[in-house]
Amino acid sequence: MAKTKNETGQKLDRSILSKRIIRELMAAPSLAAPPGVGSPLREAGALVVRRKKRGRVRFLLISKRRSRAWGIPKGRLSPALSFPETAAKEAFEEAGVTGMISPSAICMFRSKKRAANPQVRLVIEVWVYLLEAVTQASEWPEKDKRAVRWVSAKAAAKSLREPTLAHLCMQIAKA
Repeated sequence: MAKTKNETGQKLDRSILSKRIIRELMAAPSLAAPPGVGSPLREAGALVVRRKKRGRVRFLLISKRRSRAWGIPKGRLSPALSFPETAAKEAFEEAGVTGMISPSAICMFRSKKRAANPQVRLVIEVWVYLLEAVTQASEWPEKDKRAVRWVSAKAAAKSLREPTLAHLCMQIAKA
């Protein structure tokens, strides 16, 4: 197994994906541009993957709290945490998953989100990091608030509303 270290010094197992795909994903910009006046809210998310014994890649999907649609763990940035640290924290809080997080974003997308006032729709910018799942806890903070499921790339691509994420799932599965 090929291993490397991420920005926090943790070993990152590169065996889950091909070396070519990993190099491309790790070469992405590590920081988002600074927010401007009137810019969207920033969030960090994790595209969580694991490889089963026969080499099949599985993706983690979580139910959204309000709509019950399927998505990835994501949340607002914390001033005390970096983008990848926030993504890893959200993966644990929303799905009980821990693992190795990529130091660089693998994609970014914009979306709309409901605010506390139902008539207001906020624009969010989600920076997505690849997280290779190592463990899944039996208990986690939002266990009773969300459903969690591991699915194939095809099922993930079909369930995710964001085309960028759907495309990434298919690309990673081909690697």
